[in-house]
Amino acid sequence: MGGISLKLAAQPLVSFGPNQTALNLKPYFYVVEGHNYTPKTLLDQPQLFIPLSVFKYKRPDDTFWLKTTLITKQHTHAIISFRHLTHAELYLVANNSNAQMVYQKAGAFRPINEINKGDNRFHFSIALLPNIPYTLLIKSTHIKKYKPIFDFEISHQNNFIVKEHQSELLDLWLQGASGLLILYVFLSWFSTRYRPFLWLMLFALGFHFYDIALNRYFIDWFLPNSPQYGWLFVQHFLHLGLIGLFLLLIDSWKIKDKNIKLYHYGKLVVASIVIIAIISFLINFFSTNYRLSTQINIFFSLVFLAYAISTPLILWRKLDKQERYLAYGLGLYVTATIFFNITISLWGEQLYLITPIATKIISICVVLLFLMGLNARLRQNEKDKMRYLNELNLLQKHQNEILEESVALRTVELEQRNQRIETLMNELNHRVKNNLQLLYSLNSLQLPNASDVATSHLIKDNIARIKAMMLVNEGLNPNQTTEEKKISLYEFITEITTHSKKMFQSERTVEFKIDIKKQLTLDSRIGLSLGIIISELITNSYKHAFSSQPLPHITISISLSDATWHMRYADNGIGMKVNKSHSLGLSLISDLTRQLKGTFEVMNDNGLVYLFNFPSVS
Repeated sequence: MGGISLKLAAQPLVSFGPNQTALNLKPYFYVVEGHNYTPKTLLDQPQLFIPLSVFKYKRPDDTFWLKTTLITKQHTHAIISFRHLTHAELYLVANNSNAQMVYQKAGAFRPINEINKGDNRFHFSIALLPNIPYTLLIKSTHIKKYKPIFDFEISHQNNFIVKEHQSELLDLWLQGASGLLILYVFLSWFSTRYRPFLWLMLFALGFHFYDIALNRYFIDWFLPNSPQYGWLFVQHFLHLGLIGLFLLLIDSWKIKDKNIKLYHYGKLVVASIVIIAIISFLINFFSTNYRLSTQINIFFSLVFLAYAISTPLILWRKLDKQERYLAYGLGLYVTATIFFNITISLWGEQLYLITPIATKIISICVVLLFLMGLNARLRQNEKDKMRYLNELNLLQKHQNEILEESVALRTVELEQRNQRIETLMNELNHRVKNNLQLLYSLNSLQLPNASDVATSHLIKDNIARIKAMMLVNEGLNPNQTTEEKKISLYEFITEITTHSKKMFQSERTVEFKIDIKKQLTLDSRIGLSLGIIISELITNSYKHAFSSQPLPHITISISLSDATWHMRYADNGIGMKVNKSHSLGLSLISDLTRQLKGTFEVMNDNGLVYLFNFPSVS
């Protein structure tokens, strides 16, 4: 700004010496309220100012002009700092002719691009020449609706930098500790998927970013040119932490199982926090009345505190040792919250000078107590799991023993049953054998008494059929199951041919040629039918085929291929006459072949040839 003529101020000079670390300017301020003034008007009319100590506010969000006069004995690089004002403008002019006025901007809501290099939102950097009085005029506005705090102080630049460095270092240590705790909680949740760790992380993150926002880092990082929007999030980080806290209590204490009313109240508290967050955002966004939104939050925090206090008292006897660690952490949080609510109500924004550090220390302690409780719960869960597994193993072992005893008992019962069945089968087989033998003997006794050839042949036919049945029965092993009963095919056919020779030797001597592999076996279910078929064929050959054949012979060949039995029966007799094709023997052979699900054909080829095909029983 251009040079101006300045009337000497009536106020006393404030001396700032080299040995002074910092000087509080508030006792030396004179003030004027009103936004219609200009710096030149106020510098030319010092009588408008009155001492700040006797000043009465009209509107907390009005514009206030603060004035004092500085002098130093040596050239000084100084810092004028403050803590809370949303907007501040500094006018500094030396009390000599043609002095140039210095103009600088700062404030919590001041965009970074409007702030001079070397300044920030909460301090001005100035240079003072020795033995020259300087008039310091500060235009301040605080639109948060809090009572403005004029906590300006002047300090030497080096002292200020050292002090800020120490403060930032302490804050860095606390932020680092908080960040490591959050990382640990996240890794614990990631490795265990234990849901309360997720709520604890939400709680820790909310308070972590709440402290970062109070220290103005959040605004400087993300919204440097729109700080008024950055301040909107400060309270909501606290709301986020509160939501995590109550979800942690509801989940880790299993309140739903222990007291359903408390569970519903807890859900109502979480929903209320969301509603309060929305209301606070709307108030701050449209009216910037942070004081009102803070008062609303303090009022409703009484409801939240009532729930936080009553819940552990009601559930105390139901809480185990691990769950009570959360109660201790909750008690610390409740105590700190009550203290801050009282002090904020009494001193307003001045408390925010210590809030970041105090909140960080308390939140770290609370998180540690919560971690102790959750980790102890996990260890107890692991012990319970191992105990349940041991009990389950013992139970399974006991069940296995019972099962083994049951199986052993059942095995004995089955063995006894099998023995009874085997005895009955042996008895049945013996009786069948006796009955067949009786039939065979009765028919054999009747044979010599046959009065004619037809009767003799009829008896011989029956004897051959019964003999086939007897051979099948003798070939069975009573100890085998039905599916396993097999008979040797070669031996079976040989027995039938041998018996046939004995039966018909008086009539004619016939040569038998048997072409059957000795390793072939036949299922008992088809052995009887096959034996009767062969017996019937041999009987027919003896009766009808060899009347004019001096050298009679019969060929029987049986083979197995592709799960099908192939049998060829041939004699060198006279063949078959047409009028004999529907005899009783052929009808019986046809019925038995059909029972075997097979087919056969008959042809005359130097005698009579029968070709049979029937499936093998699998």
